[in-house]
Amino acid sequence: MLTRFFSHSKPIAFTIISILFTVAFFIENFLSKSVEVSTSFIVNKIGLLAVFLFIIFLLNFMVKRNKIHKSNTYAVSIFVFLSIAFPELLRSSEFILSYLFLLLSMRKILSLKTNKDVKQKIFDSGFLLMISILFDPFHLLFLIFIYLGVIMYASQNYRHFIIPLFGIIVAFVMYTSFILIIENSFLNYSIYLPRFSSIENPFTNFKYSFLLSLSLLFLLWIIIQFPKIYNRSKLHVRESISLVLVFLVVSLAVLILNETSISVDIIYLIFPLSILIGNYFQLNSTKKWIKEVFYALMLGGIVFSSII
Repeated sequence: MLTRFFSHSKPIAFTIISILFTVAFFIENFLSKSVEVSTSFIVNKIGLLAVFLFIIFLLNFMVKRNKIHKSNTYAVSIFVFLSIAFPELLRSSEFILSYLFLLLSMRKILSLKTNKDVKQKIFDSGFLLMISILFDPFHLLFLIFIYLGVIMYASQNYRHFIIPLFGIIVAFVMYTSFILIIENSFLNYSIYLPRFSSIENPFTNFKYSFLLSLSLLFLLWIIIQFPKIYNRSKLHVRESISLVLVFLVVSLAVLILNETSISVDIIYLIFPLSILIGNYFQLNSTKKWIKEVFYALMLGGIVFSSII
């Protein structure tokens, strides 16, 4: 049933997904816990919801514009279902803003395949990445993704390899100047360097151990199926999903190294995984019952999360 509904990209499907997420967001932020409602609180939550909805729109835009997916809403539905299963993620305002800038940087690299405004897109990717780094220094690792994208789509000009660094430097200089003007003090650069600490065991909490295990189960299945996904895709799609896979690998590294709770960091896994699962779902060889099992497990994860 769900498979059939999300197998097309009609506006009604995207609208229902957005409404579903909005309802879950409202319940988690206003009803699940006792909160002191104020004007600033409401404005903050509305802004956070807007960022989330924009990320959902961006995901849908990326897979359609770059022709990674056909006309379906598999990716956005999977992203929404998995996100709802992790309620703390729906409350993490600063982190989500950081991730939004990272995704905007990712979009710029994926769009290099059009071979239009190449220099501008590469510069923008570095600039946007630097903004996200200001929130989370470990995002510096995604420079690997940017350079692999440049190698794949724009390696014919050696200057293209320098441009991302210019974007990063310009963003950093602008931010430093802003701090100097507003606070009349120099920036403490050390706080923007990655801090490595001992890797914590993510399986200490029963609730999130179960949900993380479920997500890793999906990941394992997609890794097993990836050769099939890759080989049965067109050439331009292969390039895009290869970059998505690289983004996923870097994301897993950040997820492991980051000190943020796994209940929030899980978005590093959810976003690229939803794209790859969507690619798997649209294969003609993928049985309908497998898709239904995936959706049933995701819905089960949401129910489990709500009662534990």
